[in-house]
Amino acid sequence: MPNEPILDEALAFTKAFLESSAVKSFPNFAKHISSALEQPVHKGIPRLEARKYIDLYEVDESRNETVLELAKLDFNRVQLLHQEELSQFSK
Repeated sequence: MPNEPILDEALAFTKAFLESSAVKSFPNFAKHISSALEQPVHKGIPRLEARKYIDLYEVDESRNETVLELAKLDFNRVQLLHQEELSQFSK
């Protein structure tokens, strides 16, 4: 934000901390950090962020297979709904 030096300092500190943490962390966690630094989740499109997170979670050794399967089913269900809506508009 303009004229908010404390926020600029906090952002710079946070980025530096996360970048150094990414180097020291597990490879999958480093991907999460890098992804968040490139584009913060709150600024992204929710469905695209969900898809990106599914890909990252899929390679996580501590993943819960049930949660992963439900996330994939939900994503695919909503994608199918969008495709059906687009086909209705195309007619």
